[in-house]
Amino acid sequence: MRSPGRSAARSLRVQVLGLLALLFVPAALASLVLVPNVVSARFAAIEQEQLRQATQIASANLQAEGRRVGLFVLNFSLWSETFDFAAGRNPEYLAANLVPGTFKGGRVDYWGIQDAAGRLRSAATFERERVVPATALVTALFGQLPRPLPAEGAEGVAQLGGRAYVVAARPITRDDGSGNGGAMLLARELTPAVLSGLMYGETAFRVRLTAQPPASPQLRLEAAEGVALSALPAPKGPAQLALQVAVSRAVSQAGQATIAYLRLVTILTALLLAAGLLLFLNRRVLGVLEGYGRDTQRIAGDPTHRLASHDRTELGLLAGTINELLDHLQTREAQLRARAHHDDLTGALTPAGLLEELGEVPHARCILLVEVMRLQELSGLYGDSFVDTLLAALADRMRAAGPQYLVARLSTTTLALVSRGPSDFKPAALLARLAQPFPVQDGEVSVNFTAGYAEAPDALPAPALLRHANIALQHALDVHEPLGLFTDELLRRSQEAHQLEMQLAGAAARGELSVVYQPVAEVATGRWSAMEALLRWTHPTLGPVSPATFIPLAERSGQIYALGDWALRAAVQEVQAVRAQWPQVRVNVNVSPVQLLMPDFAAHVLSTLDDLKAPPDILTVEVTESTVMQNLDLACVHLARLRSAGIRVALDDFGSGHSSLSLLSELPLDTVKLDRSFLRATAENAGRQALLRSTVGLARDLGLQVVAEGVEDQAMLDWLGSLSCDYVQGYYIARPQPLATLLPQRPGAVREHTTHTAP
Repeated sequence: MRSPGRSAARSLRVQVLGLLALLFVPAALASLVLVPNVVSARFAAIEQEQLRQATQIASANLQAEGRRVGLFVLNFSLWSETFDFAAGRNPEYLAANLVPGTFKGGRVDYWGIQDAAGRLRSAATFERERVVPATALVTALFGQLPRPLPAEGAEGVAQLGGRAYVVAARPITRDDGSGNGGAMLLARELTPAVLSGLMYGETAFRVRLTAQPPASPQLRLEAAEGVALSALPAPKGPAQLALQVAVSRAVSQAGQATIAYLRLVTILTALLLAAGLLLFLNRRVLGVLEGYGRDTQRIAGDPTHRLASHDRTELGLLAGTINELLDHLQTREAQLRARAHHDDLTGALTPAGLLEELGEVPHARCILLVEVMRLQELSGLYGDSFVDTLLAALADRMRAAGPQYLVARLSTTTLALVSRGPSDFKPAALLARLAQPFPVQDGEVSVNFTAGYAEAPDALPAPALLRHANIALQHALDVHEPLGLFTDELLRRSQEAHQLEMQLAGAAARGELSVVYQPVAEVATGRWSAMEALLRWTHPTLGPVSPATFIPLAERSGQIYALGDWALRAAVQEVQAVRAQWPQVRVNVNVSPVQLLMPDFAAHVLSTLDDLKAPPDILTVEVTESTVMQNLDLACVHLARLRSAGIRVALDDFGSGHSSLSLLSELPLDTVKLDRSFLRATAENAGRQALLRSTVGLARDLGLQVVAEGVEDQAMLDWLGSLSCDYVQGYYIARPQPLATLLPQRPGAVREHTTHTAP
C-alpha cells in the first residue's frame, strides 16, 4: 500500500512537469495547496495517535487506582474480625481498625460497613487528622452499589453532590471465605489534586472529569488542543462521569507556521523566477516529501527510524518537529514498558520483565529465591524509607554476583537471582554477602533471610524451575533453615503434601478425625488427674497420618482454625460426658501459634465453652514458648483473659530449646511442662540435674505445678519424685488411646469423688 506522502509527491511531480510548458500559475497554486494538506493530515494523524495514547495512560491510571482501593477493601472484607463486627460481635474492632493509619496508609477518604440485612454498622471519613462520622455520604455511596452485591464485589467512579469518588466494595466473609456478613466499602474523592497525583505529575496532557459521559469514546482536534472523552464505569448502572483528556497542539501550530512561511517563500520565489521555483519544487520540496513518505513507511516497521532532517529549510524544521514528537512518543512508550518490566524501587525485573528478558522460550539453569524476613518489624522500627533503602541495597548486592545473572523482585519481600547459562554459583556465599549488617543512625542492623535454590544443568523452562525454587524456599521456611536446596524428593513430598492438604479440608466431615488422650498422673498418689487431647487423622487409603505432617499443612493453608475448633469441641464434649464418673478430670488442649495470634482467640475459646455449656475449669490450654514469643504482648492478653475466666494455662515443651526461666514469671501460667528431651539430657549430666532441680524449685516458688513429660520407666518416675515434681506423663503411665479405652484403666477409681486440683 502506498503511503500518502509518496502518492502526493508523485502526483505533484506529474502535474508540475505536465504544466511546465502551459501555465506556471496553476502548478504554483497546486504546490501551495496540496503540500500543506498532506503535511497537515500527517500532523493530525500523529496528534490523534498521541491523544489516544494519552487517554489510554490516563484511563489505565484511574483503573489502577480502582483496583488498588478494591484490593485494600478486600484485605478487610476477607477477615473474620470484620465479619464478627458486622454481625455485632466484635466491639473492639473499630478501635483497632478505624484509625487514621487506615485512611492514610490505604489512601482512602471514606469507610463504610453494612451488615447482612443492609443496616449501616459503620460510616466514617478522615478530615483534619481525625476520624469523624460520615453517615449521609456513606449511605449514599452504598446506594451506588448493585443489590445484591456480587461475590466479586463492585467498583467504579460515582458522582454525588457534584463530586467524584472512586468506590470499591466487597462482600464480607470469614477468613476461609464462608458466610455472608454484609458489605464493606472504601472510597476516595477524586479532587483535582488527587486526579493530578494519579497521573504522576504528567505534563504532556491534562485531565479532568465531566458530568456528561458519551455513549462511545469521542476524539476531536480543536484549534489549540486535542480533546478525548471516554465514559468511566460506575459501580452500578450507566456511567455517571467521563474522563476528558486534553493534549496541546503545539506541534501542529508550529507546523502551520512553517507551512505559512513556506507559502510566502514559494510565492515570492515564483514571482522572481518561475524556472527556479520549478527546479526548487522538484529537487528540494517534492524530493524531500517523497523521502518523508519512504521514511513514514519505514517507521511503521521500525519505530526507531526517523525522518531525514538534514535539510536546513522549513521542511527540515518540519521533519525535526515530527522527529521530536516521535521521540517523545517512543520515550513515553519506553517509560511505560520499563514501569511494567522493572521495579521502581530496586530497579530489578518484575515477574513479567523476567520472562521477557529470558526470551521467547524462557529457560534457566539456576534460580535462587531470597525471602527477606522481619520487613514489617524493621519498618516499624526504622520507617518505610529505611526498608526501601534496604531492599534497593539488597538488589545491588545481588547484582554484584555478575552480569550473567538476572535479578528480579517477585513480591514485596522476595528477590530472585536467575542464571540462563552454565554457572558455578554458590548460594551460601551470596547469602553471606547479603547478611552483612546495614548501617542505621544508631549503629547497624542485621537482616535475616530464608532462601530456596534450584538448578537444572540442562536448563528447564523458567516457570518450572521457579516452582522448584519455591518448593525449596517453603521447605526452608518449614524447617527454619536459612537455605533450602531443591531435590526430587522435595518435589515428591511437596506434591504429596498438596494432595494431603486438599484431602484434609473435608476430613472432619468424612469422619476421619478423632481425638486420643494421654493421662497426666500425680507422682505422689499415681492418680490420673487430667487427659491431654491429641488430634489424629486416619486417611482412608494412607491410614494414620502423623500430626507432625498434617498440623503444619493446616497451619500453612489456614485450615488450622477449623481443625483447632473441631479438636477443642470434641475433647471438651468427650471429657464432659465422663465427668459423672470422673468428677475432677480436666482436658489439656494444645494451641497452635496461628490460633494464639488471632485477635479473637480468647473470646472464641470462651464462646465455645459457653456453646457446649461446659465449665471453664474443665479446660487447660497448652502453649509452647516459641508460640508465645511470636507476639508476647498479645499472648499475655489472651492467656490472662482465659485464666481470669477459670481456664488453666500450661507452658508446654519447656526446656526443648533456649528456654528462658524469666518467662515463667512473665506469663500468666498455672503449670509448666518439662520436655522429654530436657529430661533425657538431664539424666546423663550432673550439671543439668542441678539446672532441672533449680527449674522445679523456681516453678514451685512461683506457685506453678510441674509436669514431666516422656516418663518411660519406674526409675525415671522415682527420680522425678525425689525432685518434688508434681505430675508426670509418658508411655510408662499410658500410651495415647481413646477415652473409652482409658476410662476403665484409671487407678484410684474408688476415690473419684475426692477433691483434687489437676494441672
